[in-house]
Amino acid sequence: MEQRYVIRGGQAGYDRLLVLARARWPDTSELLGTVGVGSGARCLDLGCGGGEVTFELARLAGPDGHVVGVDMDDVKLRLAREAARERGLANVEFRSGDVTSWDEPASYDLVYCRFLLQHLSRPVDLLRRMWDAVRPGGAIAVEDADFDGRFCEPPNDGFDFYLRTYPKVLERYGGDAAAGRKLFRYFLEAGIPNPSLRLAQGADTAGEGKTLALTTLEATAGAIIAEQIASADEVSSALASLAAFTDDPGTLVGDPRVFQLWSRRLAGDGA
Repeated sequence: MEQRYVIRGGQAGYDRLLVLARARWPDTSELLGTVGVGSGARCLDLGCGGGEVTFELARLAGPDGHVVGVDMDDVKLRLAREAARERGLANVEFRSGDVTSWDEPASYDLVYCRFLLQHLSRPVDLLRRMWDAVRPGGAIAVEDADFDGRFCEPPNDGFDFYLRTYPKVLERYGGDAAAGRKLFRYFLEAGIPNPSLRLAQGADTAGEGKTLALTTLEATAGAIIAEQIASADEVSSALASLAAFTDDPGTLVGDPRVFQLWSRRLAGDGA
């Protein structure tokens, strides 16, 4: 069965992902630096969206490397290809594909995904295929969120609505908003040995990072209504409340906890 995503795609989804990429970049950059991407590396970015991490992998891999981004949203892929041309990146390739059927054994020096597994009903299956795709001496790296870590201060009705409805609608689509905290267990179940773990979390009182709760609620509003989790009027009221809260310079919005896990395949391991 083809994977469905609860968060709206297309141009609006692409624009949201650009904000997400900028807001989360310090943590992702630290992860990639820790894992290490050598010159000439062949890398894969699954669920690449607009390709911002794909582009950084391409920079790290250099002109002798090659980076593949895979996503099922053709609009985002078209925009990502345009961005790659504008940046003069000749070592990047974007492919349309469903990660639930993707399989490329022993093909990459780094296999990566961010905020993807929370959308999958069988995340361990994908992790197992990701690990199989890692060449000897290569690595797997994953980032995903534990939505229970989100918070705001002071309390806000719109934010509370978001906290209630996003996990529900994600579950209806086969996902799990608490996937981040389960990644360590998932790695072990997938046969990935000795995973390293880091936990990251931020909070914003201003700036575009503060808007991500609002834009995510906007991007899931249609699914929330379609799944009859809330009415259109309830969604509209929550969005208005959260928009006013986000614009208020005296408020704080906390990110979800983001779990980062990685592991390296031994150089002599051809499994």
